[in-house]
Amino acid sequence: MLAVCSPPLQAQGLTAEFFGGTAWSLPTILRIEQPGEEAIRFRARYRTRPWHGSPYYAYRLGYRQWSAELVHHKVYLQNPPPEIEHFEVSHGYNMVIVSRTMPLLEQSSVFRIGVGMVIGHPEGRVRGKSINPVRSLLGGGYHIAGVGLQAAAGPPMRVADHWFFRPEAKLTAAWARMPLADGGTATVPNVALHLLVGFGYRSKH
Repeated sequence: MLAVCSPPLQAQGLTAEFFGGTAWSLPTILRIEQPGEEAIRFRARYRTRPWHGSPYYAYRLGYRQWSAELVHHKVYLQNPPPEIEHFEVSHGYNMVIVSRTMPLLEQSSVFRIGVGMVIGHPEGRVRGKSINPVRSLLGGGYHIAGVGLQAAAGPPMRVADHWFFRPEAKLTAAWARMPLADGGTATVPNVALHLLVGFGYRSKH
């Protein structure tokens, strides 16, 4: 039988969690700049496609009130103008976030807020030219591209002595600027609501 974890257990030991889920992105202004061309700027709409190609996922490592996580968020442009054949950040609009839980009544592991960086991997074709790959410090076309914030809520629900299940909702807001293969840039802000389901392990010490 599932039970919300008690406060003493929440405050102890290391935790490791893995999540699947999906996200819904709000329309935001996408700006693409290329040398010698007029900038493309419009209100972009995106889909997540959580099971297409590289899947949507997240994982988290925590100790007491602190945690570090990676959210493998994805965005696929749905309303490209004529200059853009396709555009996506699907190998991820990755957010690496350090968070702290915020107590609410007797539950200390339900709410968390965090800040971190965006690591982006853009793909697509603009004006007939591929925008990737671009050499990067991280390799593989991944770029340290910007900053992100999150607010998340989800109660841990005990399923065994060390194991728990966690449904979670989170709101993220991020800004990222990614280099393109022709020397241009894509500025890709994102605000999204995420719904996740995770399974975790907690040590007692």
